[in-house]
Amino acid sequence: MFYKEREATVDDYEFLFELKKLAEFDAIKSVFGWDESLQWKLHLAEWNEAKPTIIEIDGKRAGSYLLQNKGGSLYFGRFFLLPEFHGKGIGSSILKQCIAIASKENKRIELCYLQGSRVASLYGRHGFSVTSENENFVFMERLASCS
Repeated sequence: MFYKEREATVDDYEFLFELKKLAEFDAIKSVFGWDESLQWKLHLAEWNEAKPTIIEIDGKRAGSYLLQNKGGSLYFGRFFLLPEFHGKGIGSSILKQCIAIASKENKRIELCYLQGSRVASLYGRHGFSVTSENENFVFMERLASCS
């Protein structure tokens, strides 16, 4: 499926919160309990740290992701797609693109996700392996040399 990317703008702020809520509400609720006020504060902190990339399909916002340079590694996060775009190869395409960037820069990619999230198999198919986990999160990485 063809998609375009662009940097998020202030007009995307509320969409990004609702997208995160749609994607992670159940997992956050089961792990921490959902606190709307706290989630807005976390969203603002993430927004102020770095703006994600918006994924658009046919001119409509369909998702987001962030690939952050952390010095010796890249951090992949804020990866959400609206449900109607799941299973269409978009996630794999974005991961392949990020892996190509990491390979070019000879950096590993790190990520984490909430326990109970459905993304584990997607990341595993793209060479990510679990480095650690706790009761709340699973931490993964993909080494630069992994092909």
